[in-house]
Amino acid sequence: MNAFRFGLMGASLCLVLSAPAQAFDLKSMTDSANKAVNDASDKANASVSQANDAATSAMDSANSKLAVTGEAKALVDSLSTDLGVTQQQAAGGAGALLAMAQNNLSGDQFSGIMNKVPGLDSLLGGGGGMASSVLGNISTLQGVSKAFSALGLSPEMISQFAPKILGFLGGEGVGATALNSLKGLWGVAG
Repeated sequence: MNAFRFGLMGASLCLVLSAPAQAFDLKSMTDSANKAVNDASDKANASVSQANDAATSAMDSANSKLAVTGEAKALVDSLSTDLGVTQQQAAGGAGALLAMAQNNLSGDQFSGIMNKVPGLDSLLGGGGGMASSVLGNISTLQGVSKAFSALGLSPEMISQFAPKILGFLGGEGVGATALNSLKGLWGVAG
């Protein structure tokens, strides 16, 4: 029986003496795993950064192709300056309101507005393409609100855009009947 105890104590002693070596190996494994996780995280962050750069570049390219022409350029400049928004936000917000008008006014009434202000069609994606198809679907203030949100504008900004656009159109010679129709459509009082 003593031999058994002696053997058991010897085995226990060996386990105790080897424990620090196992702990060291565990630390080494933990360090290795942490390094692998950090390396993977760095690679993922680099990939996300590259994707963001590519998306920004694509948006910049699309924005540069959105050329606002004619008198519409003056409208966009005025909205941007007066309301403190970017040129893209000004063009997109005006385009959304005009798209709603296009989808709700009679063809003659809307073309009368368009004919008075050269370049307004450029705010509607005049050449076709994605801007034209997206704006073509806006027929309610809720649709305009969604467009404003997509542009990074608060939907409450509609109430600031609409009177400015109406004032601009009036200054360009758009008649009172058309302006009153737009006021009703856009919810502008007065």
